[in-house]
Amino acid sequence: MSELQTIITTTTLIPTLLPVSNKLNQCLIDALNQRPELHSGLEETNSVTFNFRDKSYSAENGGFHPVEIALTKEADNTWHYAYITDFAFVGNHYPELVKELDFDFLSGEWFASYLRDYSSIKNNANAAELYRLWEGNFLAYASMGMYDEIEINLS
Repeated sequence: MSELQTIITTTTLIPTLLPVSNKLNQCLIDALNQRPELHSGLEETNSVTFNFRDKSYSAENGGFHPVEIALTKEADNTWHYAYITDFAFVGNHYPELVKELDFDFLSGEWFASYLRDYSSIKNNANAAELYRLWEGNFLAYASMGMYDEIEINLS
């Protein structure tokens, strides 16, 4: 087991208001383990941000939406999900990359573009159902190698 895996599994990721699976935790650990040069900085960092991209994704051709996932470390060395955001191109003449789904664990709110506003995550069956659907799709796409660019930043 790598130093990084030990840090994450011994402090564990604190459960969120949504059913984040161990498969997603493992996906992030696996992505970090592909970047051993980042391991030494993990002890000193306060956050880790993952960006999963399909380089061919465009407004014209579609593809797999970019996803950003951020973790934050607390003073007691526990890790928490800060947010999970799924982006999509919106607009016809001048499409923009905007948030399509956003699960903001720090504020306890979630956003879906079709709702056009943030709502509380707590005890929200719609948020939990949409999250499970999103996570299942994301993990399937990741396991198929659809994200051909994975960027990880420590801060």
